[in-house]
Amino acid sequence: MSDVKSADVVIIGAGARGLSIALFLARAGVRVVLVERGALCSMASSGNGAQVNVTAKEPDHYTAMSLRSARMYPEFIDSLDEDIYLQQEGLLFVTTEPQEMEGFRQRVEIRNRIPGLNLRLLDGHEAREISPALSPEVIGGYICPEDGIVEVLKLLSAIGRAARRAGATILRQTEVTGIKVAAGRVQTVITNKGAIATPAVVNAAGVHTPHIGHMVGVSIPVYPEHGHMVITQPYPRLISIPTQYITQWPNGTFGIGTTNRNIGIVKHVCPSWLPPFLQQAVRILPALKNSNILRVFAHLRPMPPDRLPIYDTVPGTEGFYIAVGHSGITLAPLTGKIFADWIVNGKPDMDLGPYSLGRFASSTKEASEPV
Repeated sequence: MSDVKSADVVIIGAGARGLSIALFLARAGVRVVLVERGALCSMASSGNGAQVNVTAKEPDHYTAMSLRSARMYPEFIDSLDEDIYLQQEGLLFVTTEPQEMEGFRQRVEIRNRIPGLNLRLLDGHEAREISPALSPEVIGGYICPEDGIVEVLKLLSAIGRAARRAGATILRQTEVTGIKVAAGRVQTVITNKGAIATPAVVNAAGVHTPHIGHMVGVSIPVYPEHGHMVITQPYPRLISIPTQYITQWPNGTFGIGTTNRNIGIVKHVCPSWLPPFLQQAVRILPALKNSNILRVFAHLRPMPPDRLPIYDTVPGTEGFYIAVGHSGITLAPLTGKIFADWIVNGKPDMDLGPYSLGRFASSTKEASEPV
């Protein structure tokens, strides 16, 4: 049995969102308990391209939201008091296809409507000036200095340690089996190790968010998007800035991703899916053909149907908050602030209307079975 009997807030799910929310709440003096059914960050948060990616997000309000979070990163990492690699000098997006290049032109035009963004369209020559190892087949691309990468595993571990130092309790291997609601308000979170009395729950359970939602009778439309990451052995320095979804880390290893499929909550590697995206990576960066693959793993992104986050409460169930979506790494600092402000002050400090649960017609009480 857990010796934790009560909390001001219980957060379900120890991914990037859950950890960040726990940290911000604990720093605000809230008694917070973070409950994780397995190991910390064992799903999408530790199995991704490690990008702080602003310019691939649309529409405009989502771009602006991502930009705000990206700009929080330097101070956020400094506050963790650990050595964590952060590069915010851009992601170089390139293409070998004229049709995709036209899409890049449109993206640059649209994104540059956001105040403070400065995307620069590049021809093939300009792209190779930035990354000389690019293939002659590359016809162009774009870059924006607001994009970048962060050392994810160190970041997430550091957030967890900082949350504990601030007073948060983190319970691993603790599965939520039920949530008691009385008089229209959250009362108790029931786990396989005991019950925790609380007036507030944050559902940050990633691909399991629908399952937790079902416990209070609400349907949350999130599906698990399966993807792969490939890690190579160290290789002499080839690129200084991540290119497309190819990142070379300071130790010389490459991270290459990814595939996007909806096959349910299945986390195994599907070898037949790997050749197309690896061939495309080699087409962009020919020297990759000489690198040796060290590891291949799969991950699951929690993906709402419109690919935007769901940040909301549930009408008729006071004290139940939802924090789910892909891009948990990019949005981690801002997500922590949003939900801490919301819970402590009674409202978030930004308009979350575009991320409401109500935008989905199916998000009704007792509507569907969990994923």
